[in-house]
Amino acid sequence: GDSSMMDYVLNRRKLPGEMSEVDAVEIEEGVGTLSSSFRANFLPVGSPLMNAGDRFLGEMRGHSLSDPAFSPSFDSFKQLANKDQSFAWMFKHSSDKRARDLRRKFLRGSKILIFQAGYSGKRFIYERLKELGVHVTIMDGPTSYARAMAEEGVIEEFIEIDFTEWETIVQRALNLIVSLDTKFDGVMTFYEDGVSVAARIAYGLGLPTNHPDVCDRARNKSVTRKFMSNLDLPVPKFRIITKGTDMKEAGGHVGFPAILKPTFGAASLGVHRVETQEEFESIYKSIIAGITMDNNLIWLQGNDMILEEFYDGPEFDIDILLSDKEVVYAKISDNWEVWEPWYQETGMNCPSLYPEERQKELIDFGVRSALALGFEMGAFHVEVKYTSRGPRLIEVNARMGGMSVRDANLEVWGVDIVEEAALCALGIPIRPAINPSPACFFSQTAVNAPYSGTMKNVDWLAPARANPLVIKAKPLKMAGDKVKGPEDDCPHWIAEIVVKSQKSVEETLEAVRDIIKEELEVPIDAAVPGTERAFFFPDQYYPFLRD
Repeated sequence: GDSSMMDYVLNRRKLPGEMSEVDAVEIEEGVGTLSSSFRANFLPVGSPLMNAGDRFLGEMRGHSLSDPAFSPSFDSFKQLANKDQSFAWMFKHSSDKRARDLRRKFLRGSKILIFQAGYSGKRFIYERLKELGVHVTIMDGPTSYARAMAEEGVIEEFIEIDFTEWETIVQRALNLIVSLDTKFDGVMTFYEDGVSVAARIAYGLGLPTNHPDVCDRARNKSVTRKFMSNLDLPVPKFRIITKGTDMKEAGGHVGFPAILKPTFGAASLGVHRVETQEEFESIYKSIIAGITMDNNLIWLQGNDMILEEFYDGPEFDIDILLSDKEVVYAKISDNWEVWEPWYQETGMNCPSLYPEERQKELIDFGVRSALALGFEMGAFHVEVKYTSRGPRLIEVNARMGGMSVRDANLEVWGVDIVEEAALCALGIPIRPAINPSPACFFSQTAVNAPYSGTMKNVDWLAPARANPLVIKAKPLKMAGDKVKGPEDDCPHWIAEIVVKSQKSVEETLEAVRDIIKEELEVPIDAAVPGTERAFFFPDQYYPFLRD
């Protein structure tokens, strides 16, 4: 049905089954019911949105600021914060239990608008917000699973908005909101493609937000590179690649090996490592010739690509919380070696095993990058590498990281990024209580399909669940689902496994390696006999091998 197809647009590795050839052709040609449904539910992020300086947005913001309206329960917080300086000081500087309990008191009963729910794997976020007493309204496309969450009582309300005419999405969203009886205290999103619109909605309503221009700056990789270069921050050599680009000049400027990837995108979709000029041109031509909705949904966001200098060295994630331009939390995790040439992610561990001094360098660089782009508040997931020339930025994501990022930070450091991000959206100063040392050791792996075929009807994850260190073993593909392996495309994820230890990170790494390499059998009937192979696992690289 349409609902599962929309989930695939938002997270292509979770598609239950495959599109028919008729569906694929209709989407590519922009005709048919399914094509209309895609346009109604998917926001092409690469397209220009209403400028923050637009008269409509300015007038809306001016009116909102001159006559602010908050929910009754949240209005008491605003009044108290303005009147009592000791109260305001505690909120801004204290992380003790009294301050936390007070923050939660004002979080409970607040009304937050979420723009775009993201894929269904993000449901846990909205369940957590409900636990915290937040009244959540989600604005999303007609077939969003948020509609079902409203019917189930997970969220307060679902507001349908059609994304087909994306040029007017901000104006229509704001007009819809002001027509409601509900007065929102904050606006936010946990979905990458919704960041720029959510910022404009909050800006128009006079609610706390990073400036829309700043969010746009981070969303487009080429704009990020240019902006940081102007600030004398290190960036890779790069060229924007379009159909009219001089390919020889671009390859000569960047050099090889290089990375070819979409200007917009997430989760490594559409990313290729190219070793030579010939391979670069060949892969680019094959990508452009083969763009269809069934195998490259990211191209709804525009088909410009970026060729950039390859960075050597291991990759890391830095999860950051900002409150009123101050860094109140920044912790680093190790990213495991990706599966090249698609740059498919394989796993992570927290805390990092990298040398302490280099961890500090990476964190400082990640924080500096987020602040340099102009961010002031909220949660950020910053991807960096430690290269032979020191720390280098991959990208800054202006929202909480996906997959197990929230769980890792909560389990290891005691910080709930969902809760802290919601407080930021309300304009409540945050000072999370951070564990002085790791409360546990955490590893997560995304299991990639080693070859194409059909999932078998077997409980293949039973050996993982039998391991006492495993706290999650979740299939991402079900019996009968078609999956793609490396011979056909970027490999699909077929499962997620999470391991937790009270002893060491090394124990979690060993447990995951044993599960993948020794215990699990590949649950796929090969599409082409003879293509069978074992699971890919990056144990020849950091952090499994360390100097």
